[in-house]
Amino acid sequence: MQLAPFRGGQPPAPGSRPNATDYTDEVKELLLDAVKIFYCLIYTVDMWPSVTKQRELVCRAWKAACDAQEDPVVWWLSDRMIRVIGARKSNARGDTFNLAEGTRSPDLAEHKFVTKAAQVAFFANVNTSVGYNFPQYFDPMPEQAIAFLLTVIRAHIGEWESGRFVKQEFDETRNKSHYVGFLKDLKKYGAKNTTAWLNIRKRLFKRAFLQGGGIPVRTDITQASTATMEAAATRLEARSGLTESEDEGEDDASGCE
Repeated sequence: MQLAPFRGGQPPAPGSRPNATDYTDEVKELLLDAVKIFYCLIYTVDMWPSVTKQRELVCRAWKAACDAQEDPVVWWLSDRMIRVIGARKSNARGDTFNLAEGTRSPDLAEHKFVTKAAQVAFFANVNTSVGYNFPQYFDPMPEQAIAFLLTVIRAHIGEWESGRFVKQEFDETRNKSHYVGFLKDLKKYGAKNTTAWLNIRKRLFKRAFLQGGGIPVRTDITQASTATMEAAATRLEARSGLTESEDEGEDDASGCE
């Protein structure tokens, strides 16, 4: 294993804040991938980990990012790189949820606002959100992620407890005890019927995934639809299949030869 190369071949100035841009582009992109995975682990394992636990999650994120590369990664994870990954504070609080209207749900964590919160936090953008880039971390929706969502919702309600809106920071001091309590309740609740609870969490993932604009992959379909077959058959009747002018689709839409 080697020390990851710095941009321009020069190490950053002593005492400077570690940043992914300190490194060459190849290392930088790998670090940014690890940051995204680290976010997933924060959401789905522990929202406010201890120093030791955070280091463990950073190492897991780095390993996952490296394992996803086509070629073996030859750089070892330095303390500076650990700080780059672990220092990225989660910005998943998302937009303020409108909780002024709605009805109570007799079932824990199945209110429509929980689904909306999951969509905002994890599936806001089909191209960039962690839920779309790393769906394997959210299907089924982990209890830790649900506890995080309930904590966020509770925090937003708390901003109105005086009768008018007072913005509060979503930090560990104000919110960790609520997160821990919600997580304990969810585990106790799910233990009553593990099969049903698993299905509920899978449904929460699916609903949030679709609400954000995701398109499910159907692996159970073994034949083309009737409409697809009829359209293809109509085109086939008008073709000879012998000429190069009969294109193969839109692969050349960019105009490149």
